This record gives sequence, C-alpha cells and structure tokens, in this order.
Amino acid sequence: MAARLTDFFAEARPPVPPRSFPELTECEREVLGLVAAGRKNAEIARELYLSPKTVRNHVFNVLTTLQLADRAQVVVRANEAGFGRAESR
Repeated sequence: MAARLTDFFAEARPPVPPRSFPELTECEREVLGLVAAGRKNAEIARELYLSPKTVRNHVFNVLTTLQLADRAQVVVRANEAGFGRAESR
C-alpha cells in the first residue's frame, strides 16, 4: 500500500527543472541575472545591499567560473540557458 501511494504521488508531481549554472553560488546567480538584465555594478550593489567591491568580486567569479571574457558574453550565455525564465534564482 505504501509503495502504491509513493508511486502515485511521485507521478502527480511535475518534474523539477534543473537549475541553471549549478557551479555558481546563489549570490553569484543573482548577480548574473542582474548583469544579464543590463544592470551596472553600482545598481546591483544598491539592489542587493552589497558593497560595490563585493559585486565586482561576484562578477569576476561568474566570468571566471563560466570562462567568459566580458559582460556581453554573460548576457548571451544566460539567455541561451534560459536563465531566469521558469526558475527561481
């Protein structure tokens, strides 16, 4: 009986979509989303209540981890991955 209930509820739940960029921290994904939205570091710092230096560090980490050269590539890569559409950052 328990196995049948487990199977029933497992089928009833929609599959959880994979998170984009699992190699990034939650904060780095948040920064990536804001960079992809065209925000400048100062705007990101104000919105996330971080220092500009911390935002610079997060942007650097995103670029390094994802092996990207600049912010334009961040935007392209985030859009290709569907980042921010049907998932929570």
